[in-house]
Amino acid sequence: MDAADALALGLDVQYACFHPGRPLLYVLCSNGGVGRAGDRHALVVLRLDGPRLAVMGAPRALPFRPIHAALDLRAGRLLVAYNRPAALTVHALDEEGMPLSTGGPFTDPAVVGHFPHQVLPMPEGNGVLLVCRGDDPTAEQPENPGSLRVLAVDAHRAACTQVVAPGDGFGFGPRNAVFGPDGTWLQVVLERQNRLVTFGLHDGAIDSTPRFELALLSEPQARQRPQLAGAIELDRAGTVAYAVNRSHASTRVDGRKVDAGGENSVVAIALDAGTGRPHRLQVMPLAGLHARSIALSPDGRWLVAAIRESSVRAEGQGWIDQPAGLQCFRVQPDGRLALHHHQVLDDRAAAVFWAGFAPA
Repeated sequence: MDAADALALGLDVQYACFHPGRPLLYVLCSNGGVGRAGDRHALVVLRLDGPRLAVMGAPRALPFRPIHAALDLRAGRLLVAYNRPAALTVHALDEEGMPLSTGGPFTDPAVVGHFPHQVLPMPEGNGVLLVCRGDDPTAEQPENPGSLRVLAVDAHRAACTQVVAPGDGFGFGPRNAVFGPDGTWLQVVLERQNRLVTFGLHDGAIDSTPRFELALLSEPQARQRPQLAGAIELDRAGTVAYAVNRSHASTRVDGRKVDAGGENSVVAIALDAGTGRPHRLQVMPLAGLHARSIALSPDGRWLVAAIRESSVRAEGQGWIDQPAGLQCFRVQPDGRLALHHHQVLDDRAAAVFWAGFAPA
């Protein structure tokens, strides 16, 4: 990577998304992180000029540490989700894609639920899907239920029009979701249960119970906590999805962070185009800890997994380095993955939190 390709933003990147029709990248930044709230948060808009990045205008202050963003081009807005506290903001965009005004933050628990982790525009109309993970129980507090929440949102108000929470949301921990290309089904990754579930959609509403379920772990009986499911990507045809198993279970040996054997992998999943029924096609191991994000290239030929942190793995009498960085895979004609190379990134100053392909 040349110096011309890098740009210091002053705050850690939490998430980013590209405008599909303009050379713009919307970057969510914060001095907070996993387990810490922080006190400075911003939306930064970057312009892509070939390989170079340039800041467009002044950063826009955000109320809390942001965790996810999505463009809703039908309504001309950027949606931003926050997990602690649970919240949503709505940012109107001008004709050039630059933020104008901000609606919210909307923080009513009856609207935004517990621990939103993703926000998406619904396939039809102006509804917004908030994917709310909830929390596992601890010694200090009971379980917070998870849910899928459909919201009606404008600049001044947010109302919840549908809640999908099988079992009242207990034992239901959705983190990331993708809509099928024809808008008739929804694939949802359950982070806390390490599963993929498929919901049908009818007349703009999500079915109350899943059609199908699929286990993502290869050896659930041997899992090393923390063991989580993560991001999901869908190919353009809607026939193959890719979901992440991620773990940062580790020990310290002679000052080294040693991989404790959790499942870190990308699961390739064949989907029935009509019903969305999933079938596990391949489990591709990742050589490293905790891929927090994956990205599928616009042409569908490449998949990249962002390995969050460096570690070593015991092998025989020695150690195998597992550096942070981007593991790059070729997507085969049948949807399976073949490792191409590993682009090492320096994670001494900050973890690798996000990676994505610019639109074609």
